[in-house]
Amino acid sequence: MDHRTRLKVIRLKKNSGLGNALRTALENSSYGLVARMDSDDISLPDRFGLQLRAFAENNSADVVGGYISEFVGDPGNITGIRTVELEDAQIKQDMKKRCAMNHVSVMFRKDAVIRAGGYLDWYSNEDYYLWIRMIESGCVFMNVPYVLVNVRTGSGMSARRGGWKYFKSEQGIQKLMLEKGMIGTARYLYNVAVRVAGELIASGPVRQILFRIIRKAPDSVASEPVPEESLGQQEHEPFSVAMSVYGKDDPEWFDTSMNSLLSQTVVPDEIVLVIDGPVPDSIEEVISKYAGLCGSVSQE
Repeated sequence: MDHRTRLKVIRLKKNSGLGNALRTALENSSYGLVARMDSDDISLPDRFGLQLRAFAENNSADVVGGYISEFVGDPGNITGIRTVELEDAQIKQDMKKRCAMNHVSVMFRKDAVIRAGGYLDWYSNEDYYLWIRMIESGCVFMNVPYVLVNVRTGSGMSARRGGWKYFKSEQGIQKLMLEKGMIGTARYLYNVAVRVAGELIASGPVRQILFRIIRKAPDSVASEPVPEESLGQQEHEPFSVAMSVYGKDDPEWFDTSMNSLLSQTVVPDEIVLVIDGPVPDSIEEVISKYAGLCGSVSQE
């Protein structure tokens, strides 16, 4: 682990939701590049090196994401790969039917996100809402052809991605794109019909099966070899990681996620951790552990 990383801890008095927590993290980030991280996922060791290399080679890029693998239980139990389009034009075309960036994998330019209005609250679709506004503001999107993050899934995720509240959020995103002229009426009706079937009609277990069907099999995704120059502490722009944790998070999973950030071939210059409302002692113990591992700590 590299003790150069600074940990900045920001405490919110009450739970405000992911969108607001990420907005706080972004506003308090010190650097122009900011990576997104969830408190229960695992960033692969070359993630940040690959993204920094992409930014260095593509000065026009505002957001760089990549593939994610999904696992149930043990991180080695990979059930599928969510692939995404790689080039800006294809990503924006794909955005007309689904969220075409893997939110947990992205690194972006802070000023580009702020120019588009930053993170705003939109139930379970803070990212999709942000991408739509960034497309409107002329931002350039990019994905790299590598798995960057190993994402925890299972019945809990399937349950969250269904039901009336989730459907209304998704339907609202489609309506927003229709009103902005990003999609036409036929595409809007088709997108909503697909979501009615998957989010209202399908049960949780059926939804879980559908997710597996639409993912790529792990052995069917051909990743390019990782460039050697992405594997070390090459010269790069300093960057922050924006992360939030709240009271219902699993402390063991949170610990694993934090460890994956400090086990990178290119470690963050700063982790901005927003504590979204009161958390139990088990979460506080993890925070204290990484406060000790990081070179400097500030609490606000």
